[in-house]
Amino acid sequence: MLTSEERLDLQEFYFRYTECLDGGRLQHWPEFFTDPCVYRVTTLRGMRMGPDEDLVSFDSKSIMLDRIVALDQSEDFEPHHQRHFITNVRAQTTEDHELRVFANLLVIRTFPGKRSELFVSGCYQDRVVSLGGRLKFQEKLVILDSEEAPDELIYPV
Repeated sequence: MLTSEERLDLQEFYFRYTECLDGGRLQHWPEFFTDPCVYRVTTLRGMRMGPDEDLVSFDSKSIMLDRIVALDQSEDFEPHHQRHFITNVRAQTTEDHELRVFANLLVIRTFPGKRSELFVSGCYQDRVVSLGGRLKFQEKLVILDSEEAPDELIYPV
């Protein structure tokens, strides 16, 4: 069981994470992770097939930073806004004092002059640790509900 203070800290951590992504501050995205770390995005089919079917898989902050630089230099990108909704956050403490966190995820995106649309839905299965009094993702596994990959999975989710 988490204390009320630990639960609020965890909630605030997830709020800061989504504010970073939704606010377009991708250069700060790796700061939410330990180094080394695991960041994976997969589908339900990918979960059945194994890690070779991941849509995205990073194992260090330097790879994340390389991805951000590539995004900044891309000319094949249509600007848009995105909004993350994270709900039903549940956490368990392990023997190693890490948190196993499970949460639902919904991302809505909006292109200029168009209506908002559902981009992805799914869940997080995360491992979170406290380093120097700050929470960090040691592992973030994003499992998309869809059997198929979204058309443009460019930004982190």
